[in-house]
Amino acid sequence: MEALNDDALGLILLRVDSHVSLIRAAAVCRRWRGAIVDAVFLRRYRSLHAPAVPGHYHNGSWRQDTGPVFDPSSTSMVDPSHFSLDFLPDGAGPWFVVDSRGSLLLLCDNRSLGFGFPHMVVCEPLTRRFESIPTLAEPMDMACTYLIDGVAIEAGGHISMSNFRVLCLFQSDGVVRNSMLTAGPLWGEPNICHAMPNLDSTISMGRAGGKRYFCINGSTLVELDGSTGDFTSSVFPDIGCLDFNIGMCNFFVTQLQDGKPRIIAVVDITLKVFVRRDNGEWALEKSVFLCKATSVLPGYKLCFFYHHQVILTRGTRFIILSPLVEKTWPYSIDLETMEVKQATDDAGEIMYRSELPWPPDLHAHID
Repeated sequence: MEALNDDALGLILLRVDSHVSLIRAAAVCRRWRGAIVDAVFLRRYRSLHAPAVPGHYHNGSWRQDTGPVFDPSSTSMVDPSHFSLDFLPDGAGPWFVVDSRGSLLLLCDNRSLGFGFPHMVVCEPLTRRFESIPTLAEPMDMACTYLIDGVAIEAGGHISMSNFRVLCLFQSDGVVRNSMLTAGPLWGEPNICHAMPNLDSTISMGRAGGKRYFCINGSTLVELDGSTGDFTSSVFPDIGCLDFNIGMCNFFVTQLQDGKPRIIAVVDITLKVFVRRDNGEWALEKSVFLCKATSVLPGYKLCFFYHHQVILTRGTRFIILSPLVEKTWPYSIDLETMEVKQATDDAGEIMYRSELPWPPDLHAHID
């Protein structure tokens, strides 16, 4: 390797297959560390490799009061104790996750709900750092908050504990406004959010491809760009869904292996997957007849499908459903393969993705 010039070494290191392997490579020798810590190299590496995802957080079921739960992507490769939230004020118990982006979580204190703007923190579990979010001193009937990227840095990072923003959508006297928390930290001047006419009739569909999706009155699709904080709107696609009741929402957005956003809709007893084509149009990609697909599972009863199928968990590339009966009968569907199997109903309503920090802290290893 000593015979290689710096350009050749850089090309070889760009082929290292994962974030974790890159950190290990940086420990081999000073020359490798020097090449890897270079901001231009890190930006190129980031553009070629997907972020490392050690796991997901969820808020547990209604039976749990221990705070958010970390679900590792691989129990053999990830130690869940490194992602504990016990460093938060008063421990993890009072908190619940409302959003995640990159390596950061946005959490709300249960005890502060119902008293104006709640007590919130942004934290990075792996480094055990957190920052309290200042109160937004505006009258509000209801509010939603989301993590937004900070300023892009040379090494390819967009969000970190020293570089993040928080967007608050809040409704007061029937008018929806938004305000952005930026470095300082200071809240910006509230502006009327024309893309969101009414939060009461807005369904949050989740996140895919760096954007958040919302359904307004069953007719308008609104997208929030997680990089810029900008809103765009379009006509909501025809997914054959007649129930746009917020309390019984039966559709959401996710992304699959190819990175394209999907709308997942439960229409009667059929699960439908709609993909967004390159031209921006949505089209039915695949579907599964739930009554037939689940018939091989233990405990199956045909009468289960006389009832509404409730979405218990909106996961990453999977969904957990149960018929709306006295005792849940949960089953999961792999959204890549459409394979059906039994599941637990304790996975929480939404899974929040957690990535390793970027750029990795390698400077400490350079003499």
